[in-house]
Amino acid sequence: MKPRVAVIGTGGTISSMGTGPLDILDYLANGTVLDVQALLARIPEAALVADVVPVPFRAIPSTQLAWPEWKELLGLCHKLEAEDPQLAGIVITHGTASLEETAYFLSLTLKISIPVVLVGAQRPASALSGDGPMNIVNAIRVAADPCARGLGALVLLNDEIQAARDVTKTSTLRLQTFRTADFGVLGHADGDMIAWYRKPIRKIAPDTEFDVRGLEALPRVDIAYCYAGADGAAIDAFV
Repeated sequence: MKPRVAVIGTGGTISSMGTGPLDILDYLANGTVLDVQALLARIPEAALVADVVPVPFRAIPSTQLAWPEWKELLGLCHKLEAEDPQLAGIVITHGTASLEETAYFLSLTLKISIPVVLVGAQRPASALSGDGPMNIVNAIRVAADPCARGLGALVLLNDEIQAARDVTKTSTLRLQTFRTADFGVLGHADGDMIAWYRKPIRKIAPDTEFDVRGLEALPRVDIAYCYAGADGAAIDAFV
């Protein structure tokens, strides 16, 4: 019996359609975004590794995802786990611009132990040799792996499994963009197995002290960059 994995679709490059197979740059101007059912219909191989359950969300650019969407995603993950005891894991397709922020929020606030894996792509769904289909299949494989339980929210791109707390997007265009500078990847989604190398040592979901389910808003925190010759204008404006 294949494991059951829910796939939540939130838009982004991974579900975008350009004007043709060589459009890997201006595809967002085309404005066509596949919903999660249409996206998975283009990847029938996903059914070879799991019983995949598509879960609609809102197909919007990841730069527009913030606290309201994060809270809704959090609640949706809890709802899926509560309603289906046989659910092995959850995959969230996501634009890469803010993928690490959503992943870290979920890693701090989820109160479920089944794996939650965020996956994106650097090339649109319509691209020649797009990276999205294999990323999605590998994310499903990781979400279905019992060894992924208790590791917080995970990020999967380019065969690499990253911890939400540690990972950073380093390039707008390159496929190997999500990297963990100091500690390295948690593991790899290899062709024959999910290979694990380490576990996060800091407290992560579901064992953190953070519970935001009753909050209406998050406190505002602005970031002021320091650079050579900077004065206090930005700080004065913030306060």
